[in-house]
Parts: sequence; structure tokens; C-alpha cells
Amino acid sequence: MKHKTLRSLAAGLLAVAMTLPLPASAAGTKLSDVPENSWYTAAVEYCWEKGMMEATDALEFLPEAPLTRAMVAAALYQIYDRPQVSLEREEFESGTEEDEDLDQQDQALTSPFSDVDLDDPDADAILWAWQEGLVTGYDDGRFGPDDKVTREQLAVILWHTLGEPLSQVAAPFADRKSIASWSIDAVEWAWSVGLISGKPGNLFDPTGTATRAQGAVILMNYDLSFIHVPETEPGPIPSNDYDSGRFVVKNGFLTYTGDAPSYIGVDVSSHQKQIDWTQVAGAGVDFAMIRAGYRGYTVGSINKDAYFDYNIQNALRNGLEVGVYFFSQATTEEEAREEALQLLEWIEGYDITYPVVFDWEEVSDSDSRTKDTDGETVTKCAKVFCDIIEEAGYIPMTYGSPSKIYAGGLDLAQLQDWPFWLAHYTTGWVPTSFRYHYHMWQYSSSGTVPGIPVKVDLNLCLTDWSDWGKN
Repeated sequence: MKHKTLRSLAAGLLAVAMTLPLPASAAGTKLSDVPENSWYTAAVEYCWEKGMMEATDALEFLPEAPLTRAMVAAALYQIYDRPQVSLEREEFESGTEEDEDLDQQDQALTSPFSDVDLDDPDADAILWAWQEGLVTGYDDGRFGPDDKVTREQLAVILWHTLGEPLSQVAAPFADRKSIASWSIDAVEWAWSVGLISGKPGNLFDPTGTATRAQGAVILMNYDLSFIHVPETEPGPIPSNDYDSGRFVVKNGFLTYTGDAPSYIGVDVSSHQKQIDWTQVAGAGVDFAMIRAGYRGYTVGSINKDAYFDYNIQNALRNGLEVGVYFFSQATTEEEAREEALQLLEWIEGYDITYPVVFDWEEVSDSDSRTKDTDGETVTKCAKVFCDIIEEAGYIPMTYGSPSKIYAGGLDLAQLQDWPFWLAHYTTGWVPTSFRYHYHMWQYSSSGTVPGIPVKVDLNLCLTDWSDWGKN
């Protein structure tokens, strides 16, 4: 989103919202048509009390009524603290002295939409959403404020607000082919972070109308996972002491000019297909974090990344420093041990000078073997993995987002022996608000780099690993 700093990550989790205390009135709802213990009660109360969604004068929420374009615009406008909206004034044709003396505030303001009057209650919200590029009007000049919002349209709108982050997991819906090409990336992202779930029969129903109840749940989770992330008590972890004024964009990459090293990097997998590493090196990239393999999230088998050997050989050949990561889905310490030992076999013989990373990410699909794994288990798995990697002479590293850390998905206090790789995609690459110290920052999931045919994660390393020690 333009002109707005988001307070938390492109990888927020549904668990954040589900572990929060409910609004004060949730125990006894004030809305006449909202049951006390429905699946949407807490969300409706949250959105209503925060001014994100309105009720009727009779205190009815109308949970089964369709969600409209104006309602979505109004909710997001409220979430982003109702920013000021500016509108160009229509200039009068000069022809008389009287015309020229007209005070500017007496000149006419015109709405860009034929069906949105500037006096309408939602006019500012609609104009703001339109100016930010979150929603567009129709070719005939209408906005369609009362038009129903489909499930895929809602996914796209929320996806746009966070800078169009990439999903690393393909949505497994049976009706995937019916999802429009312009919305598939947004749908997969919204599903992967738990904002929008499927329907019975493993269906997404992309063109189905979202109800107000469904919208309330989605918007509450969006707000709590990405914008107004709840504060937590600081633990025994060093704080983020980087100087926010020293982060600058140079030659298309984020760099740091403060009292710390600054190295430009990318992280890649088979998703990027065949990369021209000569072009990547020529673009000024210093290092590459390369996926060596992953554990499947359903059956749980371990697989080598199809492009690992190609990527690491060619990155090294072109003079890049190299680290590796393993996409873990370990649910036990024994599985974490298995992953670490297999990874060591794959990287043997390569000149690994950057860290070897334990990248555990929750997959929320109903068939996922990791969807109910708690943070204590993930932390134990991380410790086992890192111990084995360190014993082999490499630099172990853990990885996570602000929402994952704040919600207890990974306990950094128990992992202070090893460096941390932060994943936090901020709008406009503004300095992250993450409160704890980090050694590398994955600041974008939608970077463009010569030689890489699709979007790629961009990273900034703030550590000289030769000072840390290497294998």
C-alpha cells in the first residue's frame, strides 16, 4: 500500500487472532442477531467496536447479508486510521474578473464516480481505497458501492494492501481451475496465511459472495495479524537497535549505512526456475540463500530441491557468498534430527560461508501434518537442528516473522546461541518495527533482479560471518 507503514509481516498467522482476549462485550453480545457463541461472534464484536463495520439502528449486524465493495473500503479505511483524502478541485473557466477572484474553497469538488456523492457516509473511504489502488471503478464511470464482493475479490484487495506477497505453497482446492488468473496469487496467499479458508468438499468457491459474518472474521484476522499486532512483554532477548534513519534504497536494493555491515542478497528455490547467476552477480547481489530441500506437509517425506545443485554451483561459480535453508515440517525432535543430517549430506563439499537455516513455517491446510504444532515443539525442533548443524562446523540460523515470534510460534529466548533471520515485508521497504535483534532481514517477497525470471525474496544481511566463524 502506498504512503502507509504496516506494522507486521506479508506471513501473519490465524493463530495470532485466535489467542487474543475477546472484546469486553463478547461474553454478552449487544447485537440482537448475533449469537453469544457463534464462530463469528468475537469477530463481529471486534469489527463493530473498532468501527470497522456498522450495525443497523435496531442493533442488527445482519451476518448473512452480502459483503459489499463500500463495506470493504470502509473497514480498511478504519483499520488504517482514516487517512486524509485529497481530491482535485474542478477549475472554472476564466473569462471574467469575478471568476478569477473566486476563492479556492468555493470551487467545485467532483466525485470521480457517478454513483458516489461526496456527501455519502462512505465517500472518503471509497476515494481513499481508489486512490491507493485497492479497488477500481467500472468502465462506465461507476464504483458500484452496493455491489457484492466475491471471495476471490476480497483476497485480491487484502493482497494489494500488503504489497502482493508471494505464497510458497500452492492452494490444493479441487476447484482451483475456476480461480481467475488475476486472483490466483492472492487466493493462495490469503489461504496460506489463514485469512480465508476453504469450503466443504475442498472447494474455494472463488465467485461465491462473501457474507458480512465471513468478512468480519477475515478483516479481524487481517487487522490483528498484520496491522495492529498486539504488544507482548519483552523477554531476555536483545532489542532491535538499528538506526532506522540509516536504511536507504540504492540501485534497487535496501542497504544500511549505520554501524553494521550491509550485504545485498536473495533467497531462491525451484520456484524461481533456471536462474542466470552471471546476471544476478552483475546486478550487485552479494549473497544467495538457497533452498536445499524440504519436508512435505502431508505425507512428510523429505525431498531435495530440484534446482539446488544447479543454484549453488552457479552462484559459487559467479563469486557469490552462499548459505542454505531447509523448509522444515518437523513435528518431533527426531524428525528435526533427520532433516539436519540429510541436509548435511546434500551440502557436503560446497563452500558454505553463510548460515544453514532451519526454516519452519506452518501450513494451515486441513491435510497438513503441522497445522496444530505448537511453538514449544517448533522451538525444540529448532534447537536439535541447530545443534547438529553447529557440530558439523556450520553457522546455524533460525527464521521467522514478527507475528510468529510475538504469538509464541518460535521462542527466541531459547535460541540466543544462534543468529536470527527476520521475515518482515514492509510497504516501501521502510525500517521494520520488529522489536528484537536480527542478523538478516528478508524485506520483500516481490523483488525483481536481472537473471531471475520471476519475483524473488530480497534480503539485507547486517552481519559479517567471517567474524562469527565458518566451516
